[in-house]
Amino acid sequence: MIAASLPTRLVTAILLCLVNLAASSASGAPALAAVVTLDEARAAALRSHERLAVARADEERAAVAPWRALSALAPSLTATGSYTREKEAIEFPTQPGLPTGGFNPLILARDPVRGILSATQPIYTHQFWALRELGQSEVTRSAEAYRAAVQDVILSVTAAYYEMLRAVAVRRVAEESAELAAAELKHARTRYDVGESLRSDVLRAETEAARATQRIAEARGAVDVAAVTLARLTGINETFDVLEPPQRVLGAASPSTLLETARVHNPDLLQAEQALATARAEEARREATLYPTLVARGSYRLVNEETFVELNNFWQVGVAIDIPLLEAGGTRYLDLAEQRARVKGAEAQLAGLRRDLELEIGRAFVRAQTLEVVQATVEKEATLASDTYHLLSRQYEAGAATSLDVLSALTARATAQSNRAAVRYTHGLALTELDRLQGTLDGGTTPQRTRQ
Repeated sequence: MIAASLPTRLVTAILLCLVNLAASSASGAPALAAVVTLDEARAAALRSHERLAVARADEERAAVAPWRALSALAPSLTATGSYTREKEAIEFPTQPGLPTGGFNPLILARDPVRGILSATQPIYTHQFWALRELGQSEVTRSAEAYRAAVQDVILSVTAAYYEMLRAVAVRRVAEESAELAAAELKHARTRYDVGESLRSDVLRAETEAARATQRIAEARGAVDVAAVTLARLTGINETFDVLEPPQRVLGAASPSTLLETARVHNPDLLQAEQALATARAEEARREATLYPTLVARGSYRLVNEETFVELNNFWQVGVAIDIPLLEAGGTRYLDLAEQRARVKGAEAQLAGLRRDLELEIGRAFVRAQTLEVVQATVEKEATLASDTYHLLSRQYEAGAATSLDVLSALTARATAQSNRAAVRYTHGLALTELDRLQGTLDGGTTPQRTRQ
């Protein structure tokens, strides 16, 4: 009996422990903030950012364009019903009592009711080829616009993420500097109490401690602003921390290889190329409106009262060639001239974008290359500034250095460490911007997306 009660007691004890643990976690210290990596922040932004919803809507609009080519050759069917009240009926004069022999003398009925079903089937229109090219170009352009939106969102999130990392690093430096300033203030007061320093040393240390407190407040405010910005971009409303991403290096030895990649993958350049193709296709479409069109037309008619020229239950079919000669004072010719000017403008914009892209990639390459050299320099500068401060602090305690030397070294240490953080994250952002210029920030392909 005792052996049988042991499992029950054990289960009860375990349940009580779990209940106590849940209660303590609910009423105890707050849970630690979740850590969101750079890749997770990018993925969250791609799931929720409004710009991608706009780009998806543009893709849905562009998906309709290829059907316009088929609709140009599709039949048209129209049903028309009408009632007309004439002043009086008109008919041929007939002799009373003489047979008409099946001849209907009525020319115009007084109260005719008509029902007409008309069908038009284009057999050939030259606009078909231009409309097909126009639809294909529009679909491709919208796909590249979506890729551009994806990469712009990724770039914005990366910039906000690195800014938060920089702000957190500066806050950490400010907090460390405040602790060191408080320690130097304690040293200054101790030496002043034993008569080894002047009152000005104490005042100088107190001033530095007050500045350190001010820098902490500013740094914390910068962290809050960066966190709000990053939360807006990612759609993550919960409080979260950021994690240092892996360090990257510039893989190319010259900007020429990067430029070749950009010419193939840059979505802005590809959009401009498709915009030019769309403009040329529209020019061809407007020119095609000046060409003849071959159509087949048919109609079926019902009338309540037959006349000499209008029979009930009557159909007719014919083939015609429509040749546009002059319409609305030559509006079609004016539209064509206007579109040709737009094509020239699109060609100039594409040429300018190609030259600008070459210039921007060259600048971004030099900037990233320079930051890599500067990053190694500021790392060494931060280490030397920290060693200098600790050396002067020990010398001050021994009476071999002044408080001005120590506090100046403390300020130089904080500046060097803040500069190290700024250069590190600016370098990471510069490499990301270079990826954006190449068009490879999304891997060079459009990610899978769901229609909404």
